[in-house]
Amino acid sequence: MHPTLSLAILGLCSFVAAHGPLAQRQYGYGGSNSGSNSGKGGGDDNSSSATATSTSAAAGASGTAVSAASTSGLHGGTVCSDLLCISGLVNGSTVQYVLQSKGTTNMGWMAMGFGSFMSNTPMVIMWPNSDGTMTLSQRKAPSEVMPTVDSNPPRVATPDDAASDLTGTQPKMSFTIPAADNSATSQTIIWAFGNTNPGDKAVDATLIQHLESGPISIDMSQVVAETDLAHLANPATDPNSSSGTVDTPLLPFQKLIIAHGLLCTIGFLIMLPAGALLARYSRTFTNAWFLGHWVFQFAFAGPVIISGLVCGIEAVKKQGGELSDDHKRWGFAIFALYIAQLGLGAIIHWLKPTSWTVGKRRPAQNYFHAVLGILIIGLAFYQVRTGFRTEWPARSGRPAISNAANIVWYIWVVLVPVLYFAGLALLPRQFRMERPHRKAPSDEYTN
Repeated sequence: MHPTLSLAILGLCSFVAAHGPLAQRQYGYGGSNSGSNSGKGGGDDNSSSATATSTSAAAGASGTAVSAASTSGLHGGTVCSDLLCISGLVNGSTVQYVLQSKGTTNMGWMAMGFGSFMSNTPMVIMWPNSDGTMTLSQRKAPSEVMPTVDSNPPRVATPDDAASDLTGTQPKMSFTIPAADNSATSQTIIWAFGNTNPGDKAVDATLIQHLESGPISIDMSQVVAETDLAHLANPATDPNSSSGTVDTPLLPFQKLIIAHGLLCTIGFLIMLPAGALLARYSRTFTNAWFLGHWVFQFAFAGPVIISGLVCGIEAVKKQGGELSDDHKRWGFAIFALYIAQLGLGAIIHWLKPTSWTVGKRRPAQNYFHAVLGILIIGLAFYQVRTGFRTEWPARSGRPAISNAANIVWYIWVVLVPVLYFAGLALLPRQFRMERPHRKAPSDEYTN
């Protein structure tokens, strides 16, 4: 298969595969701890947060505020994600929620929010403390950043000691909250699970980025029978739980992130390698190879890469974030190297030193140009992988990209170097072709 065609096919496949189940992410929030409640140990926060004492395993075994003898008129349901399960029980004007870890990984904190997106959604975040208490913090975030304490939430949540159990491999934390008009219906909520405990009882403690999160649908319209109460009290073992998959539409900034990823991947990992491979192979057969190399590296790749950069900047602006994390800094650095590489290529082509035209020695800048090109493509491989593995789930608030994209990336990162270095076997033929032309200053030659 022609190397350019193979690269194009691989590039398109990686993004066709780039939608799927959740994956882990381990980076912290870039936002500062700017919660409106600065008190420690669960101090006064206008009733938006509280610290409660956990119950023992025996006390939490039944774990529901409603007795088995009074189930008339109750509604509720359970939904599970990969890492936690959430149950809700509507009892008149009050709703009891239980968040329980599935025990697949260490639980640092758990959260749910009443909306479809993280932005401006009222959230209840809970975590256990080393002294056996648990902290409940009601928060809100303007975008996909660390939420801060909401001093005036629309509904005030209260920790539920009796329904909470912080022991065992599947700890659970519960709270009650006034019922909303849609409480006893099927509704979309958001959830988050962090595996790093804040290590601080304060309601405005800094949170490390969630391990997984996303929207999910919980059906609270189901009539609750007496036999259902025990299941709702322990949602991780509820046989009636649902997966609650939700297909939410993309927000404008998320569409820009996708465009940024697609364009930069096409530019850096398809067009630039294609231009390099074209030069590596065609120069061993013709002295007119430079035109195709120039077209790929500048005329084709340039507009695509610049458009991708602009989309990324606009996505950050719309999200309300900052151009301050490692992925963004590396992105600007790689783009600067690309511009420098274009300039160096033009200098090598148009300003040939006497060492080449007379002395017949290959100039040092030619070798540097080749090494810099390899470096840029190598850094681009790293940058693309951090983009779909960590930046997308961390900044978009949506599920991580399928591991299929990671598999394609591994194939790609092996295939491109193999094709390039295989072309070095043709160097003797290239040198033989160049030898008769080295005295001609007008010959088309770059590194």
